[in-house]
Amino acid sequence: MARQTKRIRKNIQTAQELDEILDGKPEQRQHKPWENIVLVGVICLTMFLLSSGWNYFDAVNKGMYSLLLVALLLMYAQRRMDMTPTRETWIRRGIFAAISLALVLFAYAVYLQYLV
Repeated sequence: MARQTKRIRKNIQTAQELDEILDGKPEQRQHKPWENIVLVGVICLTMFLLSSGWNYFDAVNKGMYSLLLVALLLMYAQRRMDMTPTRETWIRRGIFAAISLALVLFAYAVYLQYLV
């Protein structure tokens, strides 16, 4: 009986320690410096394409590149800023929505250019 009581107490104690660990803030992934440099490079390339081709793009292409730029900027903000979990969730949703809309506009641009 004493052995089983010790085992039960040990299991309860390890479960409580596990709960304490899980209650803490989860550690964020540390991004390598070259990943941020690549992201900044893609942001600069997108800004360059958007600004240089503004007069030549139609409304669909302008919207697509603008949404892509917004998604990239949100990704950069997500990586560099300390945020609360709710704000991080909204940022993630914004990234997903911007990329989804950019893909829809890309499909529409392909449809207009090659299929009509």
